[in-house]
Amino acid sequence: MKKIKKYEALFQPIKIGKVEIKNRIAFAAIMQYGTSLCGDVNEQVKAWYAARAKGGTGLIFTGAINSNERAAKASPYRNLNLYDLRHLFGITELVEVVHAFDSKIFAQLSPGPGRQGIFPAPSAIPYHTPEENFPKRAVAEHKKRGLPFPFAVYRSNGPIPPVLSLEEIQWIEDEWANSVELAKRCNFDGVELHSAHGYLGFGFLSPRSNKRDDMYGGSLDNRMRFLVNAYTKARKKVGNEFCIGFRISGDEHMPGGLVHEEIIQICKRMEGMGVDFIHLSDGSFEAANRLFPDEDGGPHNLEHSESLKRELKIPVITPSVHDPDLGEEAVKKGRTDMISLGRGLIADPAWVNKIAAGKTPTHCIFCLIGCISRIVNFLPVRCIVNSEAGFEQYNPEYKLSPPFKKNWEIY
Repeated sequence: MKKIKKYEALFQPIKIGKVEIKNRIAFAAIMQYGTSLCGDVNEQVKAWYAARAKGGTGLIFTGAINSNERAAKASPYRNLNLYDLRHLFGITELVEVVHAFDSKIFAQLSPGPGRQGIFPAPSAIPYHTPEENFPKRAVAEHKKRGLPFPFAVYRSNGPIPPVLSLEEIQWIEDEWANSVELAKRCNFDGVELHSAHGYLGFGFLSPRSNKRDDMYGGSLDNRMRFLVNAYTKARKKVGNEFCIGFRISGDEHMPGGLVHEEIIQICKRMEGMGVDFIHLSDGSFEAANRLFPDEDGGPHNLEHSESLKRELKIPVITPSVHDPDLGEEAVKKGRTDMISLGRGLIADPAWVNKIAAGKTPTHCIFCLIGCISRIVNFLPVRCIVNSEAGFEQYNPEYKLSPPFKKNWEIY
């Protein structure tokens, strides 16, 4: 792809671990509710990621992939699964399709939804989303169209989650590590351990949701044990060459929650253990206005990445940067190493190619109507500004046609 001078920093290649990525733009993990009923890859899943790869995105993160059977049974959202040999066939083909469109792909591997889903958690603490934490722009867009805002159901406390036993925790760690090994067998370029925005991995890290009095609770070292153990077990399985990073919120933004100073400590320790990158998020479903910010770049995302960059040597990826000028400035000034878009690349899968060509991409309007609201209601993704979203399988541009170039290894 020809680089244009205006976005020279965004189109510089970058190395994450041993993985060479052609530009500084990633597709952040986001659910599409498009798999088969049992969580297998189908034509829509392949076309969904192929569209963003064909659109020029350097790095694709899959939506959260269940790394154990219990998480798969608990989730009603049709996540992909990768905890058994039977899952290799479809997921390997997904990886090959993305590679054929000249992008790298990392699997986001989730140990489970925790207290934000129908799943056991570190402690018996329900969650709720205060109305003042609703994304105001999204609420206004729903109201304008006469639609109820789906997060309203979380204004009161949700169900009290069952508490994980020590044996269950260690089993989930083992399964998480096993899923990393399976991802390597599928020829993923790397994996992202999902420890962000309120789900199970983050639930252990947060003093707000982790009130355990055993080896997994209390001090920061103890609250990190779940992530540290899973990462250590994974490294033993795949070796030091395979790319492993993790996703974490820059701040929980809830009273008594995980704050940015502790996030820095967590990231520094994980870097010392050998992780290859940090991918930021922010908030949680309780602080939904931070997880789904109304403004470009979010209120704090680049501040968080900038402070991490002062402490870390490994690459930091910053989400919710929809404005290419803002992304260019942030990379050029060293505030982040890469930017990532979730909703932005749903709105326009060719976002990258368009800015490379000096064109204006279709912008996300931050409404959440076609993406997050539909997912919360167990419906497949659509998009107010992109009528093709969710129907990519019907566009022949996203299907491979012969002659095929080799993009696989024997095993």
